[in-house]
Amino acid sequence: MMQPDQSTIHIVSANLGRWLGSELPKAAVDAARATLTTHVSSGRLRGAWVMAFGEDLHLHVTTFNGDFLAGGDASEFAAEATLAAALAALSKGFEMGLGSATTVGAKAGARFAPAPTAEALDLRRLDYPFTERGAEPIFVAKALNASWGFFNRALFNLYFNPDKGSGHRIEGNDFVAIVESIADLKAVGAGAKRAPAQVRTYEFGPAQGNELLALVTDPDDWRLSEVYAVKGRFGEGKYRDEPAARVAGGRNPVFIGRSQSGLPAIGEFTQAVGEFYFGPGGPEGGYHVGLVPATFAEAHSPAAADGIARVVAYAYQSYDKGRIPDGDVVDIFAQNLSETRSLQRESMRYVRHMTTHGEFEPYLNAETAVSRAESIAEQLKARFEPIPDGADPVVAAANRRALFTISDIKADSGGRVGHTTPPGHFGPVAEASLQEAKEAGLIFDTSEFIAVGDDGHLLMTHTQGADSNDIHLLAYKTFFRQVWTAEVLGYKWYGLGQDLVGDASAGKATEELADLTERFVSLLPDTLPEAERQRFGELRTAFDRWRAGLGGGRTPAPPFSGNVSGQGPGFAELPMPRAAPVGLLAIDKAGPAAFNLPVWESLRRCRADESLAHYLEGSDARGVVLEIWDVERHRRIFLDFETEAGFAQRLLGATDKFNFKRIWTRTGAWSAERGAWSVEQVVGDILLAASTEKLAIITGGEYRGKDDPVLLCVEPLANALNLFMRDRFYMTQGDGRGSHNMFPTPLAFGEAIATVNSRAVSVAAMISFDARGEIRAVRDVFADPAYDEARDRAFRLNKAIWDAHGGNFSPVGVGASKVEQSYPLAKMIARITAEGSPYESKRR
Repeated sequence: MMQPDQSTIHIVSANLGRWLGSELPKAAVDAARATLTTHVSSGRLRGAWVMAFGEDLHLHVTTFNGDFLAGGDASEFAAEATLAAALAALSKGFEMGLGSATTVGAKAGARFAPAPTAEALDLRRLDYPFTERGAEPIFVAKALNASWGFFNRALFNLYFNPDKGSGHRIEGNDFVAIVESIADLKAVGAGAKRAPAQVRTYEFGPAQGNELLALVTDPDDWRLSEVYAVKGRFGEGKYRDEPAARVAGGRNPVFIGRSQSGLPAIGEFTQAVGEFYFGPGGPEGGYHVGLVPATFAEAHSPAAADGIARVVAYAYQSYDKGRIPDGDVVDIFAQNLSETRSLQRESMRYVRHMTTHGEFEPYLNAETAVSRAESIAEQLKARFEPIPDGADPVVAAANRRALFTISDIKADSGGRVGHTTPPGHFGPVAEASLQEAKEAGLIFDTSEFIAVGDDGHLLMTHTQGADSNDIHLLAYKTFFRQVWTAEVLGYKWYGLGQDLVGDASAGKATEELADLTERFVSLLPDTLPEAERQRFGELRTAFDRWRAGLGGGRTPAPPFSGNVSGQGPGFAELPMPRAAPVGLLAIDKAGPAAFNLPVWESLRRCRADESLAHYLEGSDARGVVLEIWDVERHRRIFLDFETEAGFAQRLLGATDKFNFKRIWTRTGAWSAERGAWSVEQVVGDILLAASTEKLAIITGGEYRGKDDPVLLCVEPLANALNLFMRDRFYMTQGDGRGSHNMFPTPLAFGEAIATVNSRAVSVAAMISFDARGEIRAVRDVFADPAYDEARDRAFRLNKAIWDAHGGNFSPVGVGASKVEQSYPLAKMIARITAEGSPYESKRR
């Protein structure tokens, strides 16, 4: 209910740039200003202030209810006055020869009907009621090239973050947040046929900070639209319904607030909208753009670099029921240009790294990436085929061409102290298991166990080919032999059997799953560390009792791991037609999406420098084919890199939906029309293979995504991948609980452990072979000092971007749609948004 002594600020943005085709000329802005000035002189408006920010004519007017007691409505008058001012500016632009009146849909700007004009001019409006009380400055910020939820982080820092805002520190003011569904706001604003009857709106009080964070940290889905004080002088009595801050607008959103008691002067506001973070913006709001503070002069021009949202801010002290002091509207970021330039340089450092993601997440937001990918998938649906649950004829053909195969099969079987490193006896147990396989002639003599973070990798060469059931079974039972040893000795390793124990192991004893043999057990004393060797008698007794049927069989216990278990071992296998060097890239604490961008950029590099073409000289290769998996629908597609790269990029940009599985040589002519030819007839050797799926023995062919991925590839691709990791910074899902985007730091094998922070870590190796295929050397690529600068950059940028987003706000936090539905975040959002939710706002 508006009070007679209440004033209202009306901020209207009109997109005139779309019609005038350039930055708005001073004469057009002056025409709008002159129109509004007449209403100030007549007493209907208390104040009017006009600027051109980017393509927008920015109109800021104030009404006072007391001026309308004799009749009329203040809000309606303000709407009519600002529309007339916008049309006056537009008409002036037309008079100057800019744009064309006919392009707007009418003969002249002055004859527009009000409703079509509002739509044509993309009018966005914010109304802010307030009662003028002493020295409470008004603060306004506008984010150019930003979208709906861009100011979420700023508002949270200002009013709810005890480390940023001063409200809690100064007078203990408490605040309520109003959060709205952006999908509903868009639908209502667009007049969609299925627009909701009302926008889903939720309210969170001072004791509901976790619930508030659950929504607003995903500003692509939810907007923190209003803040109210609920405690102190201005949170009670007749002022309690006046917002402390409000946000409006889906394009170039505007934020307004006043410095109430508990938020001193302007400093806190300036910090909130001046310090760097990423938020939604860019074309159609489909990207994550970085906050860059800007002066009025800088914000005047609509041109800006990709990936940034220029935030312009101003403040003034109102007087006489809403009047704006002439000459004393402060351009916030022009006051101290040295500080602003420093903030701009810092912001651009982060923006440059984000934009190098190109059309991949997380520069591209998830919704946009998925929408684009699904559109391409629908276009190409006839070319998708089910992933074979049994023998894969394409892989079988590559196996027939191979001299030998290199396999990396990995699993997280448990960690010593959390998700850090495998226990000391895991490697020796694996060595005994591999030795048994070597004696049987299944694998070559130089096969070995290596650790990456808390994952154990079995690096093996053999002549069984890729997708060999015997090789996969060897790996599976080797990992369970590690579990069996720990169980017998009573060790309580963190996440024991994490990737192994699940539906596939249900109802079976560990001894059966480990396929224990006399030879394996007899080899253990030669490989076990001294502590476990001293207790070998316990292992021998447990084995003998089980083999004699005297009991002792153990059912694997559900792993205590704090996250998802039973995901199964992952694997990458490369059939080699000759003994050429092979590169390995492995990441701990990331998902299969971690390879999309590096592999894509490495392919582009290899094409540009022709290194892959040189490698393939003398072979029957005529190009490169990408095998991409639709990881949700258990299907795949083969795309020619030269002629169908655009399709591939759109698919791979949605990193959680589509992943690289293999890269092949193309040996025959390629046609988008499959017709009479099949893929196995036109592809030859595998150039790269990634652990996009788990061992089939675990999942029965069902794909759910394999964390902590590994890939193997030929030398030119490996060199390009290593250069990417050295020279670039990119963000991929992983980190703590798999729910954050961060860069996987390149580290030497011995240091690839998450310690202070649960960041993803990566290792790389270059593997050489003798003529038969025995491993001759494994070179630790990232141990080279050439990667020191990359490590420093990774540590520095990871921390800075994490801190800027509080470890929760996207694109650092990935949002509920990208985490397991059993995680607390997903559960909390489901509870908040359920029908009849106690958080539904009564205020709107």
